Amino acid sequence: MFHRQTIYEQITNPRSGSAVQRWLPYLLSVALPAGFLAFFRYLCRQEGFADWLITHVTSPVKQALGRLWSHVPFAMAEVMWAAAVIGLLLFLLHTLFAVGKALVLRARGEQTHPLSLLLRRGLVLLSALLIIYCGYSIGWGVNYYGQSFSEMSGLEGRETTSEELADLTELFVRRCNELSVQVDRDENGIFTVRGEDLFLRSEGLYQTLSQRFPCLDQPEVQAKPMAFSRIMSWLGFTGFYFPFTGESMVNTDSPDCLIPATILHELAHQKNIALENECNFLAIVAGLESEDPEFQYSSALMGYIHLGNALFSADRTLWREVRAQLNEHVLADLEDHSRYWDQFETPVAEAAETVYTGFAESYETYDIMRSYGACVDLLAAYYLPTLSE
Repeated sequence: MFHRQTIYEQITNPRSGSAVQRWLPYLLSVALPAGFLAFFRYLCRQEGFADWLITHVTSPVKQALGRLWSHVPFAMAEVMWAAAVIGLLLFLLHTLFAVGKALVLRARGEQTHPLSLLLRRGLVLLSALLIIYCGYSIGWGVNYYGQSFSEMSGLEGRETTSEELADLTELFVRRCNELSVQVDRDENGIFTVRGEDLFLRSEGLYQTLSQRFPCLDQPEVQAKPMAFSRIMSWLGFTGFYFPFTGESMVNTDSPDCLIPATILHELAHQKNIALENECNFLAIVAGLESEDPEFQYSSALMGYIHLGNALFSADRTLWREVRAQLNEHVLADLEDHSRYWDQFETPVAEAAETVYTGFAESYETYDIMRSYGACVDLLAAYYLPTLSE
């Protein structure tokens, strides 16, 4: 008896050729993760979903992963990055070899389709990237839809006048000057980290701040120095939190003056604070309220940089008056910091920043700013009341 194909069979296994059958798996491998991303974004926009997922699923999983890999002396994230880069290179080389072989066979008159082969390989690569992005969205992107630090803590950033901003910046200038003579310096007068236990000394530095803001009372694991720090500098990164392993990593090739504050910044990400400027604010306050002079100075310097940049944009005359109060030690550290990063102002760094910003902006909640930026606004809300007392 002759079997008549159903409509489904005609699509998935047509008698006349197998083009649909060959292409369907590749198309589905792209469509399924893309569809999942769209549906996940829809769910995240529903009230309460993101916060529930963070509290009950992603945060416990990342904390468990962080504790697991904390027993390894190196960053497991860098091992995964290296494996991914090697895998990508091997895939691209194999693709070039396969396409080249198809072109040779086609030149000999055989029925090969190099373009189709290249397109299928491209779909495989796109599918892999989408699957990784799905994991990133679940593990970290969901935090952009959850409550921000300002919403959880009740500390709302406030707008400031140029005069108020100058007063606040001057406060940080005084703190920088006071603390700059309490840290070690090399023969050139540049701040240098004392000993090799800096990362260990960061443990517990959020304890005081967590008492004031209970939303920060979450477990954390020690940050790790990056083995590929120089590469991170070329990409413009001072640190990185990797949700797939729950690890916080810090670029230790950059000048020492901001490394302690960067450690605190990355630890803030472990507390599900997604916005960069909020993490900067927390790093500044946590460091200043610690009893470690190196963290205090580094955080004061980070605070001055943010406030000084804002004051420069608001009133250059006031900025010059305030900056003139910096002592030679602070100026030396700022110059060393600028000199280091100037060498990495390349198209590679610009491209990396564009990609990273694009990722953050794709979540529709990228650092909503008020007058001079979220970090400055939060510093104003936190410190200005003390100036008027």
